[in-house]
Formats: sequence, C-alpha cells, structure tokens
Amino acid sequence: MNLPKPEFFIRQSTLPNIGKHGIAKLRSSTLAIAGVGGVGSSAAYYLARSGIGTIRLIDQDIVEPSNLQRIQSATRQDLYRPKAEVLSRRLTEFDSSATFDAIVDTITSRNAEELLKGVDLVLDGLDNFRTRYVLNKFSISRQVPYLFAGAVGSQAHIALLNPPRTPCLECIMPHVIDRINDSCETLGVSPTITGLTGSIAAETAIRTLLAEPTRLATQLMTIDMAGPDVLFSQLLKRDGCPACQIDSDSMTYDLSSITLLCGEHTANILPPANTHLDLHSLSARIPAETVLQESESVLVYQRGQNMISIFQNGRILVSGVSGELEATNLGRQLWEEVIKGRDQLARASS
Repeated sequence: MNLPKPEFFIRQSTLPNIGKHGIAKLRSSTLAIAGVGGVGSSAAYYLARSGIGTIRLIDQDIVEPSNLQRIQSATRQDLYRPKAEVLSRRLTEFDSSATFDAIVDTITSRNAEELLKGVDLVLDGLDNFRTRYVLNKFSISRQVPYLFAGAVGSQAHIALLNPPRTPCLECIMPHVIDRINDSCETLGVSPTITGLTGSIAAETAIRTLLAEPTRLATQLMTIDMAGPDVLFSQLLKRDGCPACQIDSDSMTYDLSSITLLCGEHTANILPPANTHLDLHSLSARIPAETVLQESESVLVYQRGQNMISIFQNGRILVSGVSGELEATNLGRQLWEEVIKGRDQLARASS
C-alpha cells in the first residue's frame, strides 16, 4: 500500500533535528545492510519506518527454525526462504513507495564493489569478521561510512567508522579470527539484545545521513544487559595499520571458496565459476519428500543428516557438517552433482 507520507512521518518531522527537510533527505538516501539476521532485520525495521528511500538487504542465508526467535517480521511460513527476500517482501508491504532490494549472495572482495555501489552508508548486521574485513576494505577505498554493530550473548558493540577521519575496523579490532567458542551457537543470543543493537544502529545511521553528530563516531559503545551496563571506549587509529594506512588496492581480504558460518556447523560454498541454475529442473531429480523449499532463488532439501540449500547463482549452503574437511569433501561432491545434472538437462533439451 502507498502510505500517506505527510501524515505518516508527522511525529518524526516534528523533531527539531529532522523536520521536513530531514525526511526529504532520508527519502533520497540509499543504505545497505550486510546481514539481515537479528541485528540487521531489526535495524531494517526501524530504518524503513524512519523514511529511508532505498535499503539494500544483503544476506547469504535462509530462514531456519532457530532464526524465528530474532528475525523481525519472519514467521513459520517463511522457513527455508532467503532472509533477504522475506524481509524485503514484508517491508514492501509496509511502504510500497520505498525500495527494498533483496540480494541473496555472499559479500566478497570480488563482488563488494558491485553490491555496495552507490550507497551512502553500510550497516553491519553480520556474525563474522571475515566479511566485516571486506566491508572495512570497501569503506576505506570508497570513503563510505561503515556502521559496525554486533551482538552475542548479552552484549553488543556498536561504532561508526569513517576512515580516514576515524580509525578503521582493523585499527580497533585487528586480526580477529572467527571461532566457534565465540559464536552465538555457543554463547547464545537473545532477541532483546539483537533488537536493541539494531535500533541503536538505525538511529546512528539516520543521524549520520543527516550529518548530525554522534558519540559513536569517536567511541565504541559496549552494552552488557547483565547489568545493564554501558561502556564507551575511545576509538584510536593504530600505528602501522595494514588496512587504512596502506594503498587499499593492495589489501587481500576475501572469503575462500568454502567457509564455515556462525557456529561452524554450516558451510557456505562459493561456485568455482559464474553460473545460472534452473532450480526447478534440479528439483525434479530430488525425491519430493526431501524438498523443504523451492523458489526461483533457492532449492532447499534434506540429504541424510545434512540440509542442502542450492542458490540460483550456484552457491551452496550445507548445514550439519562437523568441520572444514567434511564441508570441503561434501561441497566438491555436491557441486559435481549439480553441474552433471545441469549438463544432462542441457543435452536432453538440445
């Protein structure tokens, strides 16, 4: 539905720091949210209701039962559908005059420029530092503000990074390696901390787009709901930082072809080459009783102890793996099956 904009934003435009001109500025802004799980979907929810004109929703994953606790607007009917598409559909129902682009893909150094082109700000809703360092590289090279926001357990960390005026992510959190003991699967996470993190991140993004001052441009905010306690730490540039104090083109942050996601029991397998799969035809080769979801963008099915998600661009998610070696072997086998099946279909139709 098309909402009556003047009436809808009247309470927000009454705020002295926003006004009608601020609403107009937000409507003309483009923002990307990398990762639309608990934090990212919460931020998107509030940003959409604050009048952002274009929100690019980027996520590589599908909705699983454990996600329903935290993802804004997702229901049981959305199980095994891409998170970005679910959120885009719900936000469009709320405001059809805004643009909510769903991008179901993994952000890498190879595609970051394409996926983030033209954005005014990148909001981080991720759960891993591999991809965060890719966003950091993009922020440095294009001088686009990068809003770091993470939540795990009962804690949240939020900071606005905008190098060269501020430190970069590598300055304040160098060489972080993603480990299962530090993941949400091991430490847990609550919907209240992801919701709080997303709402603070959304407010910070709005202030940044309106060129309003924010304390988070100079300090890292840490929230611990166990207290609750709020701690601010000064953001300082690190001498000899290998990211923001060298030519950004020489940085090599990227994801390997197979990476383990949060909790390290799900593997993300990038295709060896660009491709376009006919998922409906592939689905015909899989026992119907094992198929959990089928759409133009993803095919999800159960294969023994593993849940397999095959995306249209050839990317594969495998849940239920015990480690990188199993993920590598299974990924190679799955890719060979996908390509073999595609080639057989091509020969049959020729």
